[in-house]
Amino acid sequence: MGLPDRASFQPDAELAAKIEAQSNPMDPNQHNEGQPIRQNLDSAGHQRSKFMTDCSKEHRNSLQCIEDNYDKRETCQPFFDAYKKCRKDEHDRKMEENARLSGKNDGDGCVIS
Repeated sequence: MGLPDRASFQPDAELAAKIEAQSNPMDPNQHNEGQPIRQNLDSAGHQRSKFMTDCSKEHRNSLQCIEDNYDKRETCQPFFDAYKKCRKDEHDRKMEENARLSGKNDGDGCVIS
């Protein structure tokens, strides 16, 4: 059984959450035991993979620009900057949520996502 081709692949958030739960069970010997786990839900209320990002549009645009302008990558800089800003904003939101969920206001808290 090989990997699915790109056209037929459909992400399955429920399966991704199940695999993640099986690969990281709440073991009392783990350093993150007792930490809250972030609920990363999609619009249908299903657990999203931790590899999913809110910046998919910016990501697609930057890759499309590279494909269209392979010899002149500098023309794609606005797309790269938009993607970088989106990822930074997303990271900052997660850090704020981590601090809030762990009860820490000083940024020392940790939440597993």
